[in-house]
Amino acid sequence: MTDAKYDFGLVSAVKAEALGEPGRRQFRLLLESQGGNACLWLEKNLLFQLSVVIHQVLATLSSPESSDSLPYPGLSPTDQGQSSMEFDVGNLSLGHNPERNLFLIEVHDKKDDQDREALLGFWASRAQLEGLAKEAQAVCAAGRPLCPLCNAPMGSEAHICPKSNGHHSL
Repeated sequence: MTDAKYDFGLVSAVKAEALGEPGRRQFRLLLESQGGNACLWLEKNLLFQLSVVIHQVLATLSSPESSDSLPYPGLSPTDQGQSSMEFDVGNLSLGHNPERNLFLIEVHDKKDDQDREALLGFWASRAQLEGLAKEAQAVCAAGRPLCPLCNAPMGSEAHICPKSNGHHSL
């Protein structure tokens, strides 16, 4: 169980996606559970950081003997009825229950103080997180290519690279 305002329990699906054209894309996580669904809008950098942290955490944990997560009593969504919500993410945290091999992600709203309780919490299996991390990295990489010298995004317009010509627009 999570201390978040909205507890989605064990999610049935978690997906990362981007909408729009490269350079103007918006990124989101989509959650589905028995308690409802959620659309979590976040910055590309936060989505990419989440994927990196997931890969790091999964690499440090030993692989379970069984690929299935054990059932976890109390991981059903809080009794709030079927809900659908959408909000901007300010911060994410990742936790792990080694006994059940399940992972907790708590989401803080961008508008709220980060010291307050999480707005939303959900549990996911190792396989769901592996899929989310791969999908998030693919979504982030599908945008505009980065300049190999300055790491700035390159679009269809001419790229002025400060590292190749010594100039940088102010």
